[in-house]
Amino acid sequence: MNKTVAILLAAGKSERFGSDIPKPFLVLNGKSVYNYSLAILLAHSEIESVYLVVPKNLIIDIKEKLKLDSFSKPIHVIAGGKTRFESVQNALHQIQDDIKNVLIHDAARPFITTNLIDNCLDKLSEYKAVSCAIESTDTLASTDKNGLIATYPSRKTIQRIQTPQAFQSALLKAAYTKAQKDKNTDFTDDTGLVHHYKLAPVFLVRGDEQNIKITYPSDFELAQFILSK
Repeated sequence: MNKTVAILLAAGKSERFGSDIPKPFLVLNGKSVYNYSLAILLAHSEIESVYLVVPKNLIIDIKEKLKLDSFSKPIHVIAGGKTRFESVQNALHQIQDDIKNVLIHDAARPFITTNLIDNCLDKLSEYKAVSCAIESTDTLASTDKNGLIATYPSRKTIQRIQTPQAFQSALLKAAYTKAQKDKNTDFTDDTGLVHHYKLAPVFLVRGDEQNIKITYPSDFELAQFILSK
């Protein structure tokens, strides 16, 4: 009953990046961006299979490309939805009830490591929801509707959330069921969903500054630089 699967989200529209090609499918130093995370997830000893969520129009193409490689674990290619919520929900519907833990990762973060996965899964023995996070080194401010500074939150209590995130499967499915029932699906982070419904405390483990998310072209250039070192 200690089975763990991973959901790799690669179905975003990449609107902020400004490319006709979604970020996870851009070629980064000879490989598609999503392949970096996929390889790490498949290599992890505790992950039994990966649910790769992609745009519906790319399913056939991705399945054909995956056939060219030999993998020791199953890869399930799932059609994404219009939102992150729908994409995760589509994957959760395919995950069997005997799966205890689910690890979720954004394919736009190609520098996931085995250590980050370990940190999340290790804490699932104590908590039902875990996320990577890093401290902010910048001074932070919240603003009002006019763009004026309203408050300065303390950096000591502020964390920048990353993925991977890990959950007990039953908990995550319950959170998504509640949100769907309430038509409250405007969530961009799965721990935020769990926290909103107060289903369980969310524990934060140390993330990694290099675990960047490719959002803008400058992030892609930084990823190229990291790989060139």
